[in-house]
Amino acid sequence: MRKAVIPVLLLLGVFLVSWLCQPFTLICQEYEGLFLATPDAWARAFAQPFPLSGILSDFLIQFYRDPVYGALITAVIVALVFLLLRGILSRRGLPVTDTLSALGAGVLWFFLARSPEPKPAVAALLILLGLWLLSLLLPVRKGKAWRADLPVAAALVLAAAAGTVFSPAVQRTERFSRVKRDALYGVWDDLLKAVPPSVAEKDGELTPFALLALSAKGQLGEKMFSYPVYSENDLDMCDYDGNAEYYTSLLFKAALYQHLGCYNEAVHNYCQWATQLRKGTGFIVLRKLVEMYCLLGDYTLMEKYCRVLDHSLLHRSYVKYYRAQAAQGEAHATEPAAVRSVIPVISHDPLYNLLQLESAGIHAASSADRTLATILLRGNPAQLRSVLERLGPSYERIPKHFQEAMVFYGIRSGNVDASVVERYSAFVEDLQLLTDEQLIERYRDTAFIYLQYAL
Repeated sequence: MRKAVIPVLLLLGVFLVSWLCQPFTLICQEYEGLFLATPDAWARAFAQPFPLSGILSDFLIQFYRDPVYGALITAVIVALVFLLLRGILSRRGLPVTDTLSALGAGVLWFFLARSPEPKPAVAALLILLGLWLLSLLLPVRKGKAWRADLPVAAALVLAAAAGTVFSPAVQRTERFSRVKRDALYGVWDDLLKAVPPSVAEKDGELTPFALLALSAKGQLGEKMFSYPVYSENDLDMCDYDGNAEYYTSLLFKAALYQHLGCYNEAVHNYCQWATQLRKGTGFIVLRKLVEMYCLLGDYTLMEKYCRVLDHSLLHRSYVKYYRAQAAQGEAHATEPAAVRSVIPVISHDPLYNLLQLESAGIHAASSADRTLATILLRGNPAQLRSVLERLGPSYERIPKHFQEAMVFYGIRSGNVDASVVERYSAFVEDLQLLTDEQLIERYRDTAFIYLQYAL
């Protein structure tokens, strides 16, 4: 019974911490994982270092889509490492077998909680299995047990659990994984819970995702400046170094254009994002390509990616659903080459892209808000006046931040709430009375501060 205390404690501790504190981390490991039973996949797997551990890791990670299974697999790996270590050390007669084994398992858990895949832990498990089998050939040595061995080992397990739960790195990864899941599947309320303004203040790269959620909920014009918005890049991730896009910007743009209904551009960004993943693609990319091509009515390409997923173990219901959708739908005819040659392409200018989508008849409910927000952040009063004259009638009430910009620039293209006019008058008075820091603190949730200082 005494021998079961630490492995059971490890099993429960790792399972509960992984399940309760890292569910989205586990889910996103499945998103970016890939296990396909194809000749090309096997050849690539055996060409990598530690191929056996890589294949076993890829096999296990496909179950992480349900974080309960991911947490259980993680817990079993760590507990097995402890048992193998203890089995090796106990045959050498060491008095601190539980302590040293718990230390080794705790260190492994520390790194596993921060690893993008379980491969390092699987490799350690396989190596220890080999060493344990070799240790069976050696004579057993007897040693005197250390009385404090069990409590010290238990303390090490609890310390490893606390180190994982309170680790800033683990918390950051979990938060970004949650944002990733929410953005990819449009779970906007949960995204806003994950990224309140206080979190965005500390991690500005999350601000565009929060603003995307606000625009999807029709709240961009009312709440945009409750977040730390310092430039247009905080809205649409358009400010790249030499236009070199990267992992997060490609992920964001894939989610953005999927939300805007421009599925061809979403496909483009999913494919670009796939190049940033460890294996050059992942389950989430393949699933999204199936979804996007189904929405486009391009059932030939949809079927191509369904057949790829046919070589995985857990996508039978998924591909069956989309094949049923395709059977009920009407396939989109391919445009002639003469038509395709003159179709405008998406650029690095978000405003141009929004206007092109509208002219092409691709209209999302949030398009007007994003267009006005983009113009506001660029600080172009003439353009803002022109677009307000065109889009103003579509609003029952023009959102607050756009009203604030109208008052700031003296634009009379629609009704402005009396409260907005009063607050602007107070702002003008306080410009003469308060320091910049005091003014920013008082009016930080308005467009006035942005237009006064950021441009």
